[in-house]
Amino acid sequence: MKTWADLKAKYPRLVRPGFLFECHEGWIGILDRYFEIVDREMPPTATYEIRQIKEKLGALRIYDSSYCEPLSSVRAVTDAHRLAEARSYHTCEYCGRPGVWSDRRGYLTTVCADHAVRDGYRAEPCDAEPTTFRDERGVWWVYDPDSDALVETETPGWAR
Repeated sequence: MKTWADLKAKYPRLVRPGFLFECHEGWIGILDRYFEIVDREMPPTATYEIRQIKEKLGALRIYDSSYCEPLSSVRAVTDAHRLAEARSYHTCEYCGRPGVWSDRRGYLTTVCADHAVRDGYRAEPCDAEPTTFRDERGVWWVYDPDSDALVETETPGWAR
């Protein structure tokens, strides 16, 4: 999968014609894996709507909603959503290779070494990346890139 057109063609039920992605092509693979789960889990009678998919603060953001699906579908899609956004902190938004969450003169971005320099400025890795996520039950998770999974963790000190 190399282009937005390829992704739209693969998931016509999920991505409406004319929809514009507001991020670079490096995250197509992440979105393909996300849509694969949504397509599998959502019953044909459910309504799925993407409002926006974009880069924000150096990570992927998916704004979507669905209606009339069973609770098991909601959980599977919510988990896939969190995992997609967590993966983006470790995936170059330009090419899809492993990347580092970085700061380029106040602009947060996730890039590999080949895409660290843009417009004459180098993106420097941030000291700390947002690694913890909290779900609707109040459970904290951390993304483990080696296992490509969210792993339950203790509540961070700043959240106590």
